[in-house]
Amino acid sequence: MLPAVNHLKSRAMRGTWVRICSVIMAASTLCAVSEMPPAHAELVAIPMPPKAINKVSREGYNVEMRLERESVTRTPNLAAAPNSHEAFITISGVASATGGSSPITDSVLIIGYQLGCQNDVSAGLQFGGTGGSVPNGTVAITPGSPTSTDLGNAGGGAGFGQTVVQPGVIVDLPLSNMTLNDKGQAALDMDDLHIKADACGGDVTIRSYLYLRFSSQSAHTQYAIFGDPIKI
Repeated sequence: MLPAVNHLKSRAMRGTWVRICSVIMAASTLCAVSEMPPAHAELVAIPMPPKAINKVSREGYNVEMRLERESVTRTPNLAAAPNSHEAFITISGVASATGGSSPITDSVLIIGYQLGCQNDVSAGLQFGGTGGSVPNGTVAITPGSPTSTDLGNAGGGAGFGQTVVQPGVIVDLPLSNMTLNDKGQAALDMDDLHIKADACGGDVTIRSYLYLRFSSQSAHTQYAIFGDPIKI
């Protein structure tokens, strides 16, 4: 009887170790899945040079604007469509207006991209956030539709724009905006924003921009800076 008992104990211990190993392997697999990088992580992010201006307004405001932390990651089209283009964008826009002889009564800082399609955009262009500091936003372009733009609330919601695109035409696509705070400062951050252009028979080129507008009782002032163009 003793050898039989030992044999049963040995089988029970092997079963226990099998269950423990299975749990460990499952936990390891779960950790590997949870730590999996984004699908485009293996692609190369192209760093874009920062842009900045420093100017003095009519009323003596010291105006500083910067486009920085911009990178563009081109990615193959998910649907493998020959006339579709995709990329992931990371960018920050910073502005300040300090000093001045008259208080600022109104202001807005807008960040976005200009898009040029060589031939035609018939199915639309869409922007959608994948996280980061701004909510998801969408920009839709459909030929034949009326032009409209809604920049969202002044607190920094992602913008929405709709316009008509013809071959060779460049359109502004506002993505987010906010007002200057009581210190005359504002910042807009976007991390890993998805850009998709469909039904463009030629090259698709994008160029970032940052617009600043502020007003006082005696003047209305606007400034803009632009990033370098890049094909996606």
